Order: sequence, then structure tokens, then C-alpha cells
Amino acid sequence: MPGMSMLKVDTVHDSGEFARLKPEWDALLSALEERGSVFMSHAWHHCWWRHFNAHAALNLLVVRRDGELVGLFPLMRQLTFVHGLPVRSICFMENWNSLHNDALVLPKFRDGVLHAVLETLYAERQSWDVLQLNNIPGNSENCDRLISLLTEAGGNFQLRHSMDTPYLEIAGEWPDFFGGRSTRVRKTLRNIQNGLARSGNWEVLQLRSWQEYLDVREGILQVARKSWTKRIGDSLADPVNAAFFDDLAQAASAQGWLSIWLLRLNGREIAFEFHLRGCNKQHALRASYDAEFAALSPGAFLEMQALKRVFQEPQGVQFFDFGGSFDTYKKRWSDHSKELVSLQVFNQRFYSRLAALHEMGVVPVARSIRDRLRSRHERSESGAGSQY
Repeated sequence: MPGMSMLKVDTVHDSGEFARLKPEWDALLSALEERGSVFMSHAWHHCWWRHFNAHAALNLLVVRRDGELVGLFPLMRQLTFVHGLPVRSICFMENWNSLHNDALVLPKFRDGVLHAVLETLYAERQSWDVLQLNNIPGNSENCDRLISLLTEAGGNFQLRHSMDTPYLEIAGEWPDFFGGRSTRVRKTLRNIQNGLARSGNWEVLQLRSWQEYLDVREGILQVARKSWTKRIGDSLADPVNAAFFDDLAQAASAQGWLSIWLLRLNGREIAFEFHLRGCNKQHALRASYDAEFAALSPGAFLEMQALKRVFQEPQGVQFFDFGGSFDTYKKRWSDHSKELVSLQVFNQRFYSRLAALHEMGVVPVARSIRDRLRSRHERSESGAGSQY
């Protein structure tokens, strides 16, 4: 393992020290080039921590080689549950707003960094029960090597599929890409555009600066208040989300990552999409439309216009990340998805082994019994129905 003896792992618990890491963190992310993403940045994590840390404790693992930052695990500690069993968890700083997560590790020091991080975590095993790393890209080189190291050490762990999330490679010209969509999709979208035109004058704006965001902020929040996201309790206009996205818009604007799309009809905001673009990727983070205009499908129209602009003016964007699961409406644009996985690691202390037995033994058996009973019930109902 190159340079392993010269690696030093420090744990950052203080918010002030976290803030001071920004120059080094930014330099490490830049060195990762296409391997990085905005969700690995200091700006994202620092903004997230200020708004969503709740009762968690900061636990950043910072790895240096001769004083140079070569690895960083943005972790926190919190009390959580493993299928009803309370556990002390170490996990990524993430929630429903985080599209995916990973550590920052310089490739040439990967083995040494990951080995040193595992050694540090196991040395502190009396203070945690589960290392829970959610929604890691399935092609993560860090995750692959972690699995190898855990296997070699006889570690107690499991890797689970989280979801498949759609993406689109930006290549070629928009007319060719759009022409490659199904006849039904093209017809539907043209009908939507004609419907908007019959309803009045529409315009699409792209906002890249903090001031541009401030100028239309109230209109965006008004759309969010009238959207379906309000009904499920996760509107961008909800106080905690509004504060986070305000902070994120300012931080992203400073980094050149902000890309908000806004649809107006007759001068009124009726739909928006909040995107981040950086590290050669554009991420669709949030989208909402005013339910009053649902019959016009403003969300579908705005998504098409945003994609069209990305094809016409890619500005370094090679991949468009739709975010979330592979919902049916996203399949009109992409046939490709990337897998996200979650890694659970248990240590050798009694309670951690108990949690492992519960999670990897009891829960799968209970699910299997449930599925068999459900299948038997469905077959029984089907058989009963065939008698009439």
C-alpha cells in the first residue's frame, strides 16, 4: 500500500474546523476530476450540516500524507434504528436531498487511505454499532476496494441494492436525440407545447446567479406551496427546506454550479427545476409545478426545455442525472440507469453482532415468510375467483 506508513487520520468534531477545511477539500475534489460530484463537495456538506444535522455529531475522517489531504470521509454519528432495533450509527452526512454519496480519495493512495480509515473505525468500535453508508454509486472504486478489504479481514458486513437511478449521456445534437424518442413521446410533448401556446405567452428562464434567484425567489416558493410536494410534506417552501435551498443557491452560485429553470405563463411562474451542475454532470435536484396548471403538464414541458438547452449549450456537461428512482415519466428521456448500493458494517462487540444477526438473519427470514404467505394468499384468491 503506497505511502501507508505516512498516512495520518484525524477526526473532526468541531464545526469551525469543518468550515476551515474548505480550501483543502476543494483542492481534493478538483484533483478527482470526473470521479467527483457536487455531492462530494465542501459547499454541499457544509450547507447540509447547517440545516439537517439535528442531534447528530460531526465525525469527519480526514486523511493526510505528509500534511497533504489525500482522503476524506464526510461522516456523522447518530442514534438510529435497524428494522426497529436501536443502534449507534456512523453514516454519511445525507438525507432525502442527497442524490448519492461517496468518500473523497486520491486514487493512487486508495488502498492505504481505506485501510487506515477502517483501522481508525475499528479502534473506536466501542462507540458505534453499525457503519451505514447509503446510496453509493455501484461503480464506486472506493466501495469496491472497501468490500475487498472487509472480506480479507473477515469483516461482518452486507452490501444491498438501494435503487436504480436514471441518467443521460449528453452527446450529439438535440434534434437527433429528440428524434430518437418514441413517436408517442414526441407527439405528447408537442401537444403539451401547443397547449401552452394556446393558453398565452410562455417563457423559460435559466438562473445562474444568487441575485437572479433572489429576484424570483417568492415566485418559486409560491409554485412550491401549490405543488404536489406540499401535500406530501416535502415542499421546497417548507421552512427547513426553504432555508436549506436558499443557502445552497448562494453557495452553488459562488461555485458556478447553480442552474435553476423557471417556466412562466403570461408573466406568472408555474413550474421550476432546481439543478446543480459541476464536475461534468448536471443534477436535477428538485422540481415542482403549480397544481392549478396541471392539465397543461408544465413540469414535463420545462424538463424538455431544460434538456434541450443542455444539449445546445452543454458547457462541459457530459451526464444528466435525473435523480431518485427510475420513475416511468423519466423513461421518456433515458433507457440507462446507474445502481446505488448501501453498505452496512458491523463490528465484533456483542450488541453489534446482535444487530447483525437481526439485520442479516431475522429480517430476511421474516421477509421470506411474509412473501410466501402473501403469494399463497394471492393464489388462493385467484383460485376462488376462477370458480365464478
